[in-house]
Amino acid sequence: MAEKRVMFVMPNAPDRDIRVSKESGTLKEAGYLIALLYWDRNGKSNPPGVTDGYGETHCLKLKAPSGIMLVFLLPVWWSYVFVSLLFKKWDVVHALNFHSIFPCLVAARLKKKHVVYDIIDFYEWRTPGFIRPGFLRLDKFFMRLADAVIVADETQIVGIGGIPNSNVLPIYDAPTDALDSDDARYLDYQDNKPFTLFYAGALYKNRQLNIDKVVEAVRNLEDVKLIIAGYGDLVDEIKGWSQLWPDKVEFIGQISYADVIKRGVRAHLFFVLRDYTIPTNRFICGSNIFNAMICGKPILVNLGTSTTQKVVKENCGIAVNPHDVDEIRQAIIRLRNSPQLCRELGMNARQAYEQRYGWHIMAKRLVGLYDDLTRKLDTVL
Repeated sequence: MAEKRVMFVMPNAPDRDIRVSKESGTLKEAGYLIALLYWDRNGKSNPPGVTDGYGETHCLKLKAPSGIMLVFLLPVWWSYVFVSLLFKKWDVVHALNFHSIFPCLVAARLKKKHVVYDIIDFYEWRTPGFIRPGFLRLDKFFMRLADAVIVADETQIVGIGGIPNSNVLPIYDAPTDALDSDDARYLDYQDNKPFTLFYAGALYKNRQLNIDKVVEAVRNLEDVKLIIAGYGDLVDEIKGWSQLWPDKVEFIGQISYADVIKRGVRAHLFFVLRDYTIPTNRFICGSNIFNAMICGKPILVNLGTSTTQKVVKENCGIAVNPHDVDEIRQAIIRLRNSPQLCRELGMNARQAYEQRYGWHIMAKRLVGLYDDLTRKLDTVL
């Protein structure tokens, strides 16, 4: 088979999206030629290294608002994508989310190429309720026209009432197995003090992360500390907590994935208590559970989410009501006082990663999908 070209089209800069770099890196290792077309919505130059790992790169630098107001600039982005795809060489276009799919479908039909629609989360979940049904109908129309649909979690399919495509593939946002020998020796790190809770990721108020409830739960607990890493509009509030209670809350800013793992294996307990009333939180488990799995640590989660379903299935953590501070506190005390329980839950987590959720498994799914699509192209040609 001749080398095949894949064009990734994403509506934001790649420095905030580790998932895409994993997908493109996996396909590159499998022999595909990778190019990237993206929208720099900050309108500024990206830091060095942002596009490392991609071959040819193309960027629309146009400052844009977040939320529903972004809709008014979509025609500019779509025009840029369509014209670029029309004149570039590619065999499969990998479109990220609703913002990118329309021009990719049109260009692919004109050039008789394939489209993979990668839905990290559904844009309609972020729109006002009165226009949500219209967005959903349009999005399902796009799903039907794609050659394949990738979702980040199989519960997304249930969340929107089904996907009208026979080629739907769940690919979890699991990390690569980056444990080195120094990190691996901390997999059984349970007896040291203080008992450390760890969270790394986006820190936005609209995600309703309930971090304030965790802070309140640990404030008066002996030998318990909270370490938080990330970026977002909650940062100033978290910094305030770290100044008020420096022995209980430590904020370390935005860190690399490698540092997430190094910090994670040295912690005792991961946590993610995203409010289940938000559809994105309810139907997409995100990376925190998989970071806990790779580090061999238990995770504290809230009831009513896809994350909870996996934690219960794998017996790798504890589920609590995220609004009940006392329930959160009692779960932390239970784990702090039982290193053996932490070990058992952590071992279950690591085993689940190795056997069912790891990126080595997701990579095989992704490459298998692309090999099938490109074989069809060869048959047509």
